Amino acid sequence: MNSYERVMSVVSGLKPDVTPVIPWVREWCSIQAGIDFIEEIESAEKHVDAQSFCVSRFGYDCVWDLLGMSAESEAMGSELKIVKGHVPSISKNIIHDYSTDLSKLKFFDPYTNRRLATILEGTRRLRQIYAGKVPIVAYVQAPLRHVSMLRGTEKVMTDVFKQKDNLRKLCEIATDSLIVYAEAQIKAGADIICLGDPVSSGAIISKKTWQEWGFPYTKRLVDTIKSKGVKAMLHVCGNTTDRLESLAATGADILSLDMAVDFGKAREILGPDVCLMGNVSTTTLATGTPDEVRAETKAVIMRAGRNGRLIISAGCLIGETCPAGNMEAMVSSAHEIRIA
Repeated sequence: MNSYERVMSVVSGLKPDVTPVIPWVREWCSIQAGIDFIEEIESAEKHVDAQSFCVSRFGYDCVWDLLGMSAESEAMGSELKIVKGHVPSISKNIIHDYSTDLSKLKFFDPYTNRRLATILEGTRRLRQIYAGKVPIVAYVQAPLRHVSMLRGTEKVMTDVFKQKDNLRKLCEIATDSLIVYAEAQIKAGADIICLGDPVSSGAIISKKTWQEWGFPYTKRLVDTIKSKGVKAMLHVCGNTTDRLESLAATGADILSLDMAVDFGKAREILGPDVCLMGNVSTTTLATGTPDEVRAETKAVIMRAGRNGRLIISAGCLIGETCPAGNMEAMVSSAHEIRIA
């Protein structure tokens, strides 16, 4: 099997030849390829070069767009801070006062907004190279994350109690905008749309809050993606053990779980038919030895992947300091295990 066939077989419930690997990689690829990430943000060509170098060099099973940039929130009016040596982040939210600021939201055109158009061009170029060979994964914020980047996480946490009607309006607008962007990523050639949602972590909101404010909008976005014939991946950071069943109920084809979740417990809760992704520790990848990475990778497979419904990954974004040898160890150990 090639990488595309391997990943799609797992997602479709068939057994692959070996366990596929989809690492969360962004700046790490830039470093390996000798490309400045700040320049890569502005150049689809350089981004494709970094992704192509690493998928060829390390042999894992995907290529990514510029994941996790909060570009949709920037396009709607929040300010994005990009400083060399730091993860891009929203520095100023657009929604401070609902009565005056909802009308200030920009309804972006993903084809004319400079940053979104650059990301989409990267997806198109990756498609030209890897169609049917390596799956192209494109990142779209989950609705509650997008809302938090527009309003501010702390204010959203207050709004769920004190400004429900206004927050509901913002959630609807945010979800509509994400549907537009997801559809643009699909047209550009994405095989999998990854929805990232650190805000719905158990460390930030309760299960009840997730079910009221995260679940319905995420499910609507997942339904739209799947209706276009593309696979949906959902990643929620932190410990989500108490809400695993509702995360799966969004209909996501792939459920990516952080290292805070015990994969054996997750498999016990969700059963054999849910495709899990994860969850080798980013700390082990950054500071451990190749033997430690290899042992942890095999342990994840034994806990949750013996029936084939598993994609190996880190628990979250792999840091810049991860040695190349540790990536090699994760990929080779996963690819060595034949799925019976």
